Amino acid sequence: IFISISVVLLCSFVLSCTINTKTLFEKDFVFVKGATIEGAIQAEGYPESYWFKAGAKHVIKDFYICNHEITQQEYMQYAPKEYEYKLILSGDTIGACYPAHHVNWFDALKYCNKRSIDEGLTPCFSIGGERNPDKWGTEPTSSKDPRWDDWYHAQCDFSANGYRLPTIVEWEYAARGGNGLTGYQYKYAGSDNLDEVAWSFFGDIILENSQEVMQKKPNTLGIYDMSGNISEWCSNWLGRYSSQPQKNPQGPDKGSDRVIRGGNCYEDAKACMVSYVGANSPETDASGLGFRLAASIQ
Repeated sequence: IFISISVVLLCSFVLSCTINTKTLFEKDFVFVKGATIEGAIQAEGYPESYWFKAGAKHVIKDFYICNHEITQQEYMQYAPKEYEYKLILSGDTIGACYPAHHVNWFDALKYCNKRSIDEGLTPCFSIGGERNPDKWGTEPTSSKDPRWDDWYHAQCDFSANGYRLPTIVEWEYAARGGNGLTGYQYKYAGSDNLDEVAWSFFGDIILENSQEVMQKKPNTLGIYDMSGNISEWCSNWLGRYSSQPQKNPQGPDKGSDRVIRGGNCYEDAKACMVSYVGANSPETDASGLGFRLAASIQ
């Protein structure tokens, strides 16, 4: 009985959220003007960065990034039916405007491609050369599965116009406010005061779960929750970046963990800094782990 009642409540929440979710060119996406960043960031504030450092050169193309973390309402449009039950059994926050959590990296890819196809866009991700997630089959659970390598080495076509995950460099560039990284560099995404911009375990209010998106102050580009609330998957493997000049760098070709950024409501202030980099295996789903969308500009 408990589960049946909870499912009804979730469906009623889904009808109540007013975030616009139509297309790339609607209000939910922020245009980020690219730039060439050569060497370390030369600006006041907190410029320390593992990626933007002495000897490195990053040529970042213009791109779009969603101004909010993907919500449960948005995710439920393309998620498997069992996702509702996963949320209920997790004991975490449930509601249309709360961020989708308990989403692994493969789940995020499925969402990106399914929504792209639904909106008439060319999907970015492929597994085994196939871009339609309905043809990917079930996610392998063991390295002995013959499909394991195809899933773990999913490809991203950055020339496609569909939805994708941001790269680690795009994510940090947007979190820092873009603009060639010439403006003041905040410690967190939009402020040096964590509580202004982030839901975090060590904020003024002790949290037990994530909160509705877009409730804190946005950063200078108008992007919300890039620090705190939930951690966000990026497209890259975690690994060393070449110190050679790179155009729209996409990270190492292989690895064991995919990058996550931003920190979440269960973590400390350090994890919420724009310079902090985390990672997890792509099959991991957990409280406080979700994603936001990006898209290339053709």
